[in-house]
Amino acid sequence: MELPEKWQRAVVPSLPAAGSDVVGEFADTIYGRTPDGGELTELVLRSRDDGVLDGAADRLRHRAVIACPLGDVVLDTLTHRPAGAGAAPVVVVLNFKGNDETIETWPYATAIAAGYAVLTVDYQQIEPDDPAPAAPGVRARFPAETWGAVAAWAWGLSRLLDIAGRIPGVATAGAVALGHSRLGKAALWAGAQDDRFAVTAANGSGCCGAALFRHPAGEDIAAITTKFPHWFVPSFAAYAGHENDLPVDQHQLLASIAPRRVAITSAEADAWADPVGEHLAVTAARPSFPPNAIGYHLRPGTHDLLEEDWRYVLDFAKRG
Repeated sequence: MELPEKWQRAVVPSLPAAGSDVVGEFADTIYGRTPDGGELTELVLRSRDDGVLDGAADRLRHRAVIACPLGDVVLDTLTHRPAGAGAAPVVVVLNFKGNDETIETWPYATAIAAGYAVLTVDYQQIEPDDPAPAAPGVRARFPAETWGAVAAWAWGLSRLLDIAGRIPGVATAGAVALGHSRLGKAALWAGAQDDRFAVTAANGSGCCGAALFRHPAGEDIAAITTKFPHWFVPSFAAYAGHENDLPVDQHQLLASIAPRRVAITSAEADAWADPVGEHLAVTAARPSFPPNAIGYHLRPGTHDLLEEDWRYVLDFAKRG
């Protein structure tokens, strides 16, 4: 859709200049430092259904074991790949409600028709979305590390890419990291740290995702650190009400992915995610990218990952 008038009239606020280690500043200030390690040691095919989606795709389920210093992380993954073709580039994307739910709700046929495989896992198999989880996640598998759940989910996206490299008919070249909402934040952090992702795509990622802190609208640091303190390093909460004191802003996170490609998608009525702030971040980051390497898409509606969002991301990725 055409950008509304308020989008066109919005002005990029005064923003901090990039330091010499922008990714390190984001790690220290917001997400935490992702530790080295996490080796895929086992990948077992649990089931395979050929010719699903009216014959267009194969559906595979794997059990993956990721060895970490203090124990294993076990993931149950779901892959759809185009049937009867060569290796297809992969979209890795975490899901909120389990693999089976995605079969009913995600536009897999659209991705397959575009020539992409899709690999997913329930995000809470990587790290529970709870400040005091009953069972530990990946963060407990590393000694003395301070990193938030968003960083743990970003770590998981990179591990999915490791898994994709072991699945026949799936290619890691041209890989896309895609995420919605909190998982869009994780996709951006994964893209900033892992240069194997050719395209990073975040939908409705809002505060600590694609939206500028210095555009005061929607969710802010006070709200997000009160409700979700486990997502970030504990010291981040000290910036509540002091957004202008942050040494970074989110346009720099987008720019840190350049010259690789970034797609940001928003919904017009998704006020809590501040779509205007997301658009301004793209505008501010654009000079860091080659021509057409960062894209922005706005659709009508509210906070959700819809087929229109998938179509934009897939079309954007194919143009590369």
